[in-house]
Amino acid sequence: MATPAFDVTDFFLAWCEQCRKDVLPYIALEGEVEETRRCLHCDAIVDASLRVATAADLEAAGYSVVEARACGNGGGCGAGCGARANAATENH
Repeated sequence: MATPAFDVTDFFLAWCEQCRKDVLPYIALEGEVEETRRCLHCDAIVDASLRVATAADLEAAGYSVVEARACGNGGGCGAGCGARANAATENH
């Protein structure tokens, strides 16, 4: 499975009244079909202030943007290629 790059992935920030700062929201299911967005830190509803964030916006809000490294086969460290297991065997 390919790992999406930051420039093709949308992240959102929202103002949280309880935390008094911009936060990353998460989607919560309310009942069977209704979705709301809530603060990652305190769970308050933050739907009204949702906006697309750039990498600079995320960093200004105190988050880090770190892209996964590929080992050459198009997957990340958990891709199941065995490179980590082989390296551990060679070192012992």
